[in-house]
This record gives sequence, C-alpha cells and structure tokens, in this order.
Amino acid sequence: SATSFFVGVILAYVHAFFFNASILAPMLKGWSVLFPEFKLIPYIDLYQVFVIFFLTVAPYVASTIIPSWKAAITDPDSVMRN
Repeated sequence: SATSFFVGVILAYVHAFFFNASILAPMLKGWSVLFPEFKLIPYIDLYQVFVIFFLTVAPYVASTIIPSWKAAITDPDSVMRN
C-alpha cells in the first residue's frame, strides 16, 4: 500500500507539473478557452503528503493486515469452539 501510494503521488506530480494537468485542466476550466497561460510552480508540502498517506494507508492496514495477523496467531481449536 505504501508503494502504490508513492507511485500515485509521483505520477500525480508528473501529470500536474510536467504535462500541465492535460487530463484535468479542461474539466477545471470548463468550455472557455479565454484563460491566460497558467503555469504551476512545483511545491510539495510534506505535512500534507504525510496526512494523505496516514488517511489512506492506515485504514487499509487496519482492515486487512491486522485481522489476518490476529487470525494467524489464534489457535484454530479455540476459534471453532467459540
């Protein structure tokens, strides 16, 4: 999950700053073509990246890895009897 998060962040950075958000720009600007050239300045706020990472990866880990670990350490006999 951490690898996919960082790959997504890198691809979003490349899309926004190297390709000028060519997929999203028409949707954000609408039908008008009168907008002046708008160049984004690359800036990464590590606090925001950390918060997004925590809000996306932590629930995934909590819902998949922790239950599977708990099932792996629990005695099967005690689970079937309860």
